[in-house]
Amino acid sequence: MKRREFLKYSAAGITLPFWLQNCDFTDAKYPVHFHSDHHVGHLLFQAKEWKTIGARDTEVAIVGGGIAGLAAAYQLRKKDFQLFELSDQLGGTVSTADFNGIQISQGAHYDLAYPSNYGEEVIQLLNELNLIKYEPWRKAWSFKDEQHIIPSFRKQQCYDFGKRRKDVIPESALKEQFIELMLQFEGEMKMPTRLIDSRLHHLNKISFEEYLSSELPVTDEFIRQVDYHMYDDYGGSANMVSALAGIHYFACRPYYTEDVPLFSPPRGNQYFADALIAKIDTSKIHPSHLVMEIQRAGNGYLLKIVDVQNQQVKELKAEQVIYAGQKHALKYIYPDQADLFKHEYAPWMVVNLIGNQEKGDYGFWQNEYLGDNKQFLGFIDSSVQSQQGLNSNRVFTGYYCLRPSDREYLLTIEESKNRIAQETQGYINSMLNKDIDIEACFIKVMGHAMPIPAPSYLFQDANTSTKAKMIYAGVDNGRLPLLYEALDSGLQAAALV
Repeated sequence: MKRREFLKYSAAGITLPFWLQNCDFTDAKYPVHFHSDHHVGHLLFQAKEWKTIGARDTEVAIVGGGIAGLAAAYQLRKKDFQLFELSDQLGGTVSTADFNGIQISQGAHYDLAYPSNYGEEVIQLLNELNLIKYEPWRKAWSFKDEQHIIPSFRKQQCYDFGKRRKDVIPESALKEQFIELMLQFEGEMKMPTRLIDSRLHHLNKISFEEYLSSELPVTDEFIRQVDYHMYDDYGGSANMVSALAGIHYFACRPYYTEDVPLFSPPRGNQYFADALIAKIDTSKIHPSHLVMEIQRAGNGYLLKIVDVQNQQVKELKAEQVIYAGQKHALKYIYPDQADLFKHEYAPWMVVNLIGNQEKGDYGFWQNEYLGDNKQFLGFIDSSVQSQQGLNSNRVFTGYYCLRPSDREYLLTIEESKNRIAQETQGYINSMLNKDIDIEACFIKVMGHAMPIPAPSYLFQDANTSTKAKMIYAGVDNGRLPLLYEALDSGLQAAALV
């Protein structure tokens, strides 16, 4: 960023994101690759000059190839459907990059075993995909590929302003009271959240911080630690998310009474997307296709779709539409129902640093960071993601939860990619207490990655408020931003066809 621009923003009282606050840096000594789908949106202007292909027919059009869209496609795999995804990759926020044949997670990267209070539809799906198995001794479903279950003693460590400890919330009398409070809800915090008993819905009306303050002698320090957890999974602080969302985070599984298996393959939750894709006729799935407009047409819909690779516009007539894309785009694509969704999203940035794996050098899977840069949450270390051995590369994956106000600056990330790579490397070096040797870096930005589950957000299912043939799926349809919710939303959407 030029100094003149920096001074202009500073004088206006605008808080710049961290990558624009310091202009002094040198180029990285390794290649830094950047990926964002933002540029695809600009094709809408160019597409006006492209050739239009005449309309074809389908029973169901699925907009969005993330986990929800893929789950809907799997459920409808024997029917006539077409799925369109604007990115060149399928999976949405569970995408990967490739380095010398190695898949690297660039999004959601883990899930945990499913206890008996979880909904049967998703369990049935995962069982059909041959991904899980029932373990009667713990009354839960765990994962068949056990080599990707993280050993308990390698799960995590926390760095709080340079001091190491095991957990983000350290042991104290207040923590004991907090755990006792959360245990009152064990078994009640179901997944998907649509199954939670209505007598608990009042907890969706207030913030998590309000609830904790009314029940416990909380301190600013304790709330700071709880905030970390809320940003990590929900994209907002304890004051921004609902009490129900916060309680669900800590009570949805028996964290305090059992060792819950944690599953994290090297390619992250793309593992689940790939399992779905393998069961779907890929001739019905179209990446690099941007749905630019949806119109009512008789008893169905007419879709105009930009084919990015072939630089043409396609028309499609569909009897029904499952809209599994991000809902903020409805104001451009289908404005008639855009008012159904007024969510705030947290942008995310993932920074993969590719280093060398030294024999016998293993770290902790999750390295949680609490420090001056509150947007940096820490990093995942691939050295413990496979118990069947590692190749010569070790991947350090840093995660940034950005402020919603930073979205306007996301276009500046590409020009700042060297600085971001080096700053991330600096954080990881300090946490590991050594300099890591980096071969390459991959940066991915997701501008609307995570809908923040604010008070009154949960249970606002748009499919209950409209009887049109437009069906909605995705975690931004009144759900928590979690894999299980995304899968269930796709299955429920398919059931409405």
